[in-house]
Amino acid sequence: MLVMACSSSMAQELGGLTITPTRIVFEGRDRSAEVILVNTTSISMTYRISFKNMRMLENGAYEDIDTPRNGELFADKMIRFSPRQVVLEPGVSQTVRLLLRKPANLATGEYRSHLLFQGIPPETAGQDIENLDLEEGELQIRIRTAFAVTIPVIARQGELSATVEISDLALTTPKNPDELAILSFRLNRSGNRTVSGDIEVTFKSSQGGDEYVVNLVRGIAVLCPYPARIVKLSLGPPEGVVMQNGSLHLVYRASPEEGGQLLAEADIQVP
Repeated sequence: MLVMACSSSMAQELGGLTITPTRIVFEGRDRSAEVILVNTTSISMTYRISFKNMRMLENGAYEDIDTPRNGELFADKMIRFSPRQVVLEPGVSQTVRLLLRKPANLATGEYRSHLLFQGIPPETAGQDIENLDLEEGELQIRIRTAFAVTIPVIARQGELSATVEISDLALTTPKNPDELAILSFRLNRSGNRTVSGDIEVTFKSSQGGDEYVVNLVRGIAVLCPYPARIVKLSLGPPEGVVMQNGSLHLVYRASPEEGGQLLAEADIQVP
């Protein structure tokens, strides 16, 4: 089974399943939320829905949690959802409804679990190989691939805050003209809540002139309680623009639906 995790708040299509939104946050008086699924494949698909708890690694990847670490708080026990399994014909949508029930005297903090959508392959998957003309003694193998994707579901309790700083900027220049430069850096989070936003990188020549956007990535998060995330971005200047003898300006800004405020910014010189 292939599992992928999404942290962006926009719609996302993965494995023939469109999910909107791809991050749920219960904050303040919020007690209900909806996730819309759309089957974009050409066949009927069954999706099984459940919760799982996952840890974000420093490189942005995820791993399942067997033993919780200090500060890892989970939301799955206080969130009900329905339905738990859906069958979708091609192009058909389904709404999954979530209901938050906070226990009395819940401690201040950010609680997070991941909603897992697991695609169950139809019984006919892999049947084509059965029609092959096999010689005596040849092995017949039937492969059915299960696809799964998760989205974070966050429940916040009490007054929470967080700040983020950018450090360790490094630029790797390409060895040949067909390659793109790579900008790497660390997002350092402090506080007791997740930070999430969009990253824009612009280039400006030291000779003056226009400032060009060389990359824009949406929905980059550093999940609570983890202190940092390493990000690597390829930089693609517009045609005719040579990215030399200037500077790169990196801006990390909250998404528009979360206010759009500036979270952090930094600069690095380009030789």
